[in-house]
Amino acid sequence: MRSPAKPLALLLVVSAATFGLAKWVPFEPSAPTAAPAAGNVARGATVFAENCAGCHGADAAGDVGPALAGSELTPEQVAAVVASGQGAMPAGIATGRAASDVAAYVASLAE
Repeated sequence: MRSPAKPLALLLVVSAATFGLAKWVPFEPSAPTAAPAAGNVARGATVFAENCAGCHGADAAGDVGPALAGSELTPEQVAAVVASGQGAMPAGIATGRAASDVAAYVASLAE
């Protein structure tokens, strides 16, 4: 007669290893970043005038919203804020190509 301890021990080891592997996370996935397509600065100026100037000022020097001129924001940073919103600014004021264009325009204000 065989001892039931060996199969039971094997079952426990395999179960523990399986559980450990299932819970193990070798790396944390990063949050997807919205890498905008290269935007058009001229179209972005129009989008800014229509959607953003009311809060950020016609010259982007700030009004109700913060100053954007001279802020040295990258297009990626602007696109992320436009997509997700920040503070009192709601998400999605511009989407798609318009968001890429306004991101390019705001980034160009740092120059």
